Amino acid sequence: MKDKKHRIVLLISVFIIMVGCLIWPSQLIIEDIVVEDVIVEDIEDVAEVEEPIVDLGSQDPFEKLPFTPQAPMAEWDNPIFQDGCEEASSLMVVYWALGKELNQDIARQEIIAMANYQEEKLGFAEDTSADDTATWLIKGYFKYDKTEVKKEIQIEDIIKELQLGRIVIVPADGQLLGNPYFTVPNPERHNLVIRRYDPDKREFITNDPGTKRGELYRYDQDVLYNAIRDYPSGYHKPITRIEKTMILVWK
Repeated sequence: MKDKKHRIVLLISVFIIMVGCLIWPSQLIIEDIVVEDVIVEDIEDVAEVEEPIVDLGSQDPFEKLPFTPQAPMAEWDNPIFQDGCEEASSLMVVYWALGKELNQDIARQEIIAMANYQEEKLGFAEDTSADDTATWLIKGYFKYDKTEVKKEIQIEDIIKELQLGRIVIVPADGQLLGNPYFTVPNPERHNLVIRRYDPDKREFITNDPGTKRGELYRYDQDVLYNAIRDYPSGYHKPITRIEKTMILVWK
């Protein structure tokens, strides 16, 4: 009788152990699933707090860039102002960098002073190459050193510099720009400021000193890029090659 009871107890114990073995792995699997769910939720939480990407193309970091035509008082017959595009472009960007106000009287005085400065230092005041504009006007006359000249540029290089907060001056063949407000036949040697890029319209927004209507003037990106062409310093010296060059100025 005792042996029979022992067998029953033994069978019950074995049954309990077997049932426990079946249940325990199931619990482990459930716990693993719960842990994995928590990890996934944590990843989703991290993704939600990421900062949104800012579209720099929708902003104008050069909102306070002043504008002046190269003939502030419309004295287009005066040779100083006829050839004053380098001076006017340099004036706009340096005054922006220094946070200075610019009006017609100041612009006229500064452009004349820059022309006289070049006559004294270089012996002429007509055309200055990108290198000489940066060296003699921006660094020399204005004593402003945060400038650099880059050569062999592409459209993407201009856009990149604008996104970095650097304003751009480019030398150009004014006849290729096709600006309807220029006096025909349009200047072969010209400087203008690029202040922004519109990716939707694929246009550069400029301050073009060649016309009183030049503030925020838009050029198709390909038209402007094709017109970019450096030229030698001096009095209308021959242009023997096409150099895609830009001058950078930053604060």
